[in-house]
Amino acid sequence: MPREDGLPNRRVLLAPLSLLAAVFVLLVILGITGSSTGVMHGLVSNDADSDLIAGMPEPIRSDEWFVQTTWTISQVEQGLPTRNETFPGGMDATVQHDLPTRDWSTALRPHLVGFLFLPLDQAMAVKWWLPAFALVAAAFLFAVTLLPRRPITALLLSCGFFLAPFFQWWFLSITLYAPAWALLVMAAIVWCVRSRHRTGKWVLAALVAYLTATMGTGIYVPFIVPVVWVVAAFGVGFVLMPSVDRPRFVDRLKAVVPVFIAGAAGVALLCIWLVTRWDTIVGFTSTVYPGERLQPVGGGGGYELAALFSGPFSPIIGPSGGVPWGMNSSESATFVLPGLFLLVPLIWIALRRFRRGEGVDWLTVCLSVVAVVFLAYMFLPGWDPVSHLLLLDRTTYGRVRLGFGLLSLVLVVVAGTRLADERGRGGGLRLPAAVATILAAASVGVAALIGASGDFSFRDFAAANPLVAGATVLCVALFVASVWLFATNRIAVGAGLVLVLSLLSTAGVNPLYRGVLDLRETHAVDAIEKIDATEPGDWVGIADSPLPTMMLVQAGVASYNGFQSAPSPEMWEEIDPTNSSEKNWNRLANVSWVVGDGDPDPRNPAPDQIQLTFDSCSAFAQANVEYVIAESDISQDCVRLVTTTTDGPTKMRIYEVVPVS
Repeated sequence: MPREDGLPNRRVLLAPLSLLAAVFVLLVILGITGSSTGVMHGLVSNDADSDLIAGMPEPIRSDEWFVQTTWTISQVEQGLPTRNETFPGGMDATVQHDLPTRDWSTALRPHLVGFLFLPLDQAMAVKWWLPAFALVAAAFLFAVTLLPRRPITALLLSCGFFLAPFFQWWFLSITLYAPAWALLVMAAIVWCVRSRHRTGKWVLAALVAYLTATMGTGIYVPFIVPVVWVVAAFGVGFVLMPSVDRPRFVDRLKAVVPVFIAGAAGVALLCIWLVTRWDTIVGFTSTVYPGERLQPVGGGGGYELAALFSGPFSPIIGPSGGVPWGMNSSESATFVLPGLFLLVPLIWIALRRFRRGEGVDWLTVCLSVVAVVFLAYMFLPGWDPVSHLLLLDRTTYGRVRLGFGLLSLVLVVVAGTRLADERGRGGGLRLPAAVATILAAASVGVAALIGASGDFSFRDFAAANPLVAGATVLCVALFVASVWLFATNRIAVGAGLVLVLSLLSTAGVNPLYRGVLDLRETHAVDAIEKIDATEPGDWVGIADSPLPTMMLVQAGVASYNGFQSAPSPEMWEEIDPTNSSEKNWNRLANVSWVVGDGDPDPRNPAPDQIQLTFDSCSAFAQANVEYVIAESDISQDCVRLVTTTTDGPTKMRIYEVVPVS
């Protein structure tokens, strides 16, 4: 039974949260992650990957296995410094790539604290799972706060939300903390308005303050902006709604003061963090790519509409590489959005209540407005100045899907409360439920028609992938059925269907992996470390694959290879002293090398790629480079082969740069 104030009792809250905590601890003890670092295993071993428990690594998740995990191992190798010394001139490790350090700011990133005292595999498990469990816990807290008699439903909704394709294909702390923060804030608002006790509301306020700073240190504004707007809409709408204990608006506004104080405290802490590393922030925002990108409004077309509502087709995007809704699987990923269609019965009920003299349902109004604003941002041109004031131009059409996904969950939960109340009054719901279901089915049809309008053939795909095609058909049916069930107040069954749908869509996205693939255990990295320990020097990796770069970065030696969030001024002054190629290297990008003639010649095969030519006899190499590691032979006059190593099918050559003869 709920408490007298209508909030969930302690047992309803703590039992599921304790279960989540126990699962989290077990995964950490076992050192299990979802890392795709095993994608490189076949390059360094001829044996099967004994650390791969289930699933397959995803090459497209290079933001995890190539960038973040590689730099994380580099940090561990160097002793968790605040400034990683791999690039000449170093790199501020407290801002870039979500790295563990011994800096005070690590306390604001709880998923990184494990690196201070745990072995690598267990620390990586904490990094992987803590943001995920924070999201599930926050979603459960929000749902059960509004549905205190339905804890199982709340748990089903929270798990289904976490397993959404968008989160699984973008499984990073910056993706997960933003909606976790939003759900925690919305739960705190409800507790502050309804609770008759101070303890609960101030505990939640303290968590809001902390998670505000945690989310902010991720500095990924495109994910933050849309969730902030959902929180604002919910908060305004909820505070405007009359309450039994607080019928006056002023009293409700005073009640949420702890949330305002928490937000201010979190922002103040974040400002301290920003000011103490401002040069790094400026360097990142001053890049050519991505720089300070502003998205014009209303530029979305048919494919953006289809991609937004393509959630039921998510089983396809792994095997198809994202086709037909995006350039790759991650960019195609979205949410199933049953909540958007529940606006039909919600508005229906709001109008009924208004006619009965019960006042305006401000919560439904505000949530409807934010849905319209998001859609207008994508599809209605001509209001860029307003969008700029609202900060909407800081996100993108692809990233705003996070706002739609969060809004959908909020609408499902709010609909659960409204529909239950209306049914208790004997109100008919079948007509609005039918309209909502028809619109949901139409959205699936539109996504399919637009997706099939290009070169992609659903028939050919189904013939080549019959199991995936069958799962997709089932997902479409589950989605449409879930909308009907939610709209007719069978929310528990609807939540179960969405959970099954999410499992079918994302079960194979991230593998279960024991720890991470640590290239420091290879013969090549062992040779790099021994040579550098004897006579330290700067390295270049000639890259036929990502392997030389990953080996150099994980070895912790000084090198000109690696993924940079912002350029190191010292490094690029050595490579390009005249800044003649600044537009090519002043960007967030991976720095790699190929054999060439003359001074380094940077080019951009892709916006986030910097490929340079290496000539061992050039002035740059003679002055700055001591060693070269390459997968292929180098036929140049100014290198001498030092040693070769073999790991699995890969033979690495390590050269020393010698003077021009």
